Amino acid sequence: TSNLLVRKDVFKTHDFDPEFRGWGWEDVEWAMRVSADFGIDHIDNTATHMGLDTADVLLSKYEQSGANFARVVRKHPEIVTRYPSYKMARLIKTLPFSKVVRGGLKSLVQSQSLPLKARAFALRLYRASVYADAL
Repeated sequence: TSNLLVRKDVFKTHDFDPEFRGWGWEDVEWAMRVSADFGIDHIDNTATHMGLDTADVLLSKYEQSGANFARVVRKHPEIVTRYPSYKMARLIKTLPFSKVVRGGLKSLVQSQSLPLKARAFALRLYRASVYADAL
């Protein structure tokens, strides 16, 4: 789950959607629903997860998250269509060889010889390519 500080009464009125499976997006979708009824203070605290999980674990998590991402898009298109990850996924979906490109991106993410910033960028593109398939 994203880093959240939530009052108890919010949890009493808004459950997580049990239809989400695997990893990813259930917390974001929950926050989208909660924001309609409660104020949210957002602190921009961007994090790169390279180093906390291995590259292979992150790749696996992103592969699991495609269906959940598509679920959030269906439930909240007015919000998600503004996300950079959605816009990139839509662009990648138009490419004729996106699965080949995804394999190359996966290799870049796994490459220990590349700088961390390059690997993190390749990981974001990889995630967008997974989401492109799910849309």
